[in-house]
Amino acid sequence: GGEPNLEDVKAGDTDLRVLTQPLTDGAAIQVARSLEDTNQTLDTLVLILAAVSAGGIALAAALGPVVARAALAPAGDVSDAAEEVARTHDLTHRIDVRGDDELGRLAASFNEMMAALERSEAAQRRLVADASHELRTPLTSLRTNIETLGRSDDLDPEERRRLVADLTEELEEMTELVGDVVELARAPGQDAIVRQDVALDELARDAIERAERRARGISFERRIDPSLVHADPQRVGRAISNLLDNAAKWSPPGSRVSVEVEGGRVTVRDHGPGFPSDQLDRVF
Repeated sequence: GGEPNLEDVKAGDTDLRVLTQPLTDGAAIQVARSLEDTNQTLDTLVLILAAVSAGGIALAAALGPVVARAALAPAGDVSDAAEEVARTHDLTHRIDVRGDDELGRLAASFNEMMAALERSEAAQRRLVADASHELRTPLTSLRTNIETLGRSDDLDPEERRRLVADLTEELEEMTELVGDVVELARAPGQDAIVRQDVALDELARDAIERAERRARGISFERRIDPSLVHADPQRVGRAISNLLDNAAKWSPPGSRVSVEVEGGRVTVRDHGPGFPSDQLDRVF
């Protein structure tokens, strides 16, 4: 009279699953089935799972170093690139950026660092080149005037005073140049320009006078109108001097250099060979 009952029992060495089904007259019927096939299947599954687990562990152990090397390849690239740069001093070296994870960002940061170093080195090279270019003209003028003073025992007093004044002005200009170079070397990238209202026409006249003393045999034709600008007078004056020195350098002997100052603009025109047309895009 109870509910049907399903249980596993053991009859000797045989495992059975027995169903007990109640009947209406108070009796019951029992049906049993051997579990041998089921147990064999479970045993086989245990062996298969053990084999698969062991194979997975072995495969993971074998592939782990390969996967780790692949994952850490960007770090290896950074290390190799750093060693290459240290060996060759080639700051143009870059590495490929793969992905946007931490290692990818490391590679990108390395490239940015190399770009910054390359810009810094280029700035240092430009500083040295500009300084040497700026100092070349006053040094040449100083040497010429000193040689003239040394050779002329009976030099006219007025000429001697003029040469001494030229030497003094050239030394003052060189002192300013050296000061600028030291200032740039100590604080690169900082704006050390001091702007003020300055007469551009007066700066141009002073630069023309210096250029006339340096460039023998070159005449300067000037058309100068009063012009007021807001700028660093020292740097603007040097820029004008550079234009005039270059014009005198490339002008044929006995030629003229035209200088015009008007409306805040300085125009210098020489009659030298100029730049070839196929190289104009490389100027500056």
